[in-house]
Amino acid sequence: MSHFTKVATKINDLGALRKALDQMGWKYKHAEQGVEVRGWRGQTSKAEIAIDMGKYDVGVVQQADGTYSLEADWWGVETSKGLTEAEIVKEVNAKYAYQRVVAAVEAEGYTIDSNAVQADGTVKLNVSKWE
Repeated sequence: MSHFTKVATKINDLGALRKALDQMGWKYKHAEQGVEVRGWRGQTSKAEIAIDMGKYDVGVVQQADGTYSLEADWWGVETSKGLTEAEIVKEVNAKYAYQRVVAAVEAEGYTIDSNAVQADGTVKLNVSKWE
């Protein structure tokens, strides 16, 4: 039997997370009052964001410390989307971190001139600032 389980992450900015999901082309629903996350055999749970993975969803759930965890019926997600829990978490964390860096760079008044993903997966940003 499958059930919802939680994966701890360092997500604390839903705006950056939504931009990351948009960057990945993943569909999602968001509502501060909560959205329904679909699981095995019609089970549901509540989350602030429900990422559509086909028949199942990944929920973004706020924790007591203000950070967000990813919660899902991971078996169901893997069987319907073909991505493992580890693959999803890695991709979400990478795109989320990129969006956080971009926001911080822009907040300091810099412009991103170019970006490139290196062979090892790191992202190289070239920025400039006119004063």
